[in-house]
Amino acid sequence: MSYVLKIVDMQSGEARQIAGGYSYWHNPRFMEAIARLHNVTALQLQVFKGEQLFAILPLYERRKMGMKALVTPIGAYYQGISFAHESSAGKARVLLDSSTVCFDIARFLAERYKRINFKLSPENDDVRGFTWNGFKATPLYTFRCQKGEILNALPDERRNFRIAKNLSMELVEAFDPDVFLALHKKLEIKKNHSFGLSYKAMRVFLIQLYDAGLLKQFNVLWEKKPVSANILLYDGADVVYTLFKATSEEALRKGAAAFDSLSIIQNLPEGSRFFDYCGANLHDVARFKAALGLHLCVFYQIKM
Repeated sequence: MSYVLKIVDMQSGEARQIAGGYSYWHNPRFMEAIARLHNVTALQLQVFKGEQLFAILPLYERRKMGMKALVTPIGAYYQGISFAHESSAGKARVLLDSSTVCFDIARFLAERYKRINFKLSPENDDVRGFTWNGFKATPLYTFRCQKGEILNALPDERRNFRIAKNLSMELVEAFDPDVFLALHKKLEIKKNHSFGLSYKAMRVFLIQLYDAGLLKQFNVLWEKKPVSANILLYDGADVVYTLFKATSEEALRKGAAAFDSLSIIQNLPEGSRFFDYCGANLHDVARFKAALGLHLCVFYQIKM
């Protein structure tokens, strides 16, 4: 079976309608907010199997000095391929179709772009189609857990959780981008970890996602003051993603980070089933997440 591939601008009615039934990272309002934040073009790669739309892939294109490149903007953590396998398809058929589609996507993109960089989602675990076409597939990692799961956190983190609870810290859902940005700015000064974007632009981006119903914010209050803020990406589907988080240095020493993470897992939005921590690749952060008892998952960065 041969496939037909085409790229469609995300602002077209066709692309917006198609994206509606797929994962968070395909959501047209999310992709358009990312495009405005980074001054890139949001695109949708469509793969047809005969007359049937069989797979889609979100892409972000940057043009500079007449050159076109596919990039991974900050905030667009995954750019997974979503498939429409038939419910009756056996394991062998799913594997063969997925591998063939990846192969055709790699060849299609290589003919159009000299520089390519995007990150697949953990569900895309077969990347041979890309490597067979000369792409580099680098394994990256994230942590996940299931809603309601009892985590086997290490004793130190359980102790930190108790310390925070004994100090009457509480978790509340409240959207306030200024709280998050103020905490992040202090963290940036301490750790030299920048968005690479202006705080004004990031504030507008967060508001756009919240107004579109694509973002939730949970804050940890200590003595009625916010000391930790967690930005969650969620659109009503199975997976909640925690993409941005910031905690004050004093509150960290009092267990706020463990309290924040373990409390949120027990307060995930209705309808969600999984929590994705969006990363396990920075040494210090990965050690903390591992100590919570989360599950390590691999995903791939695709480059050419």
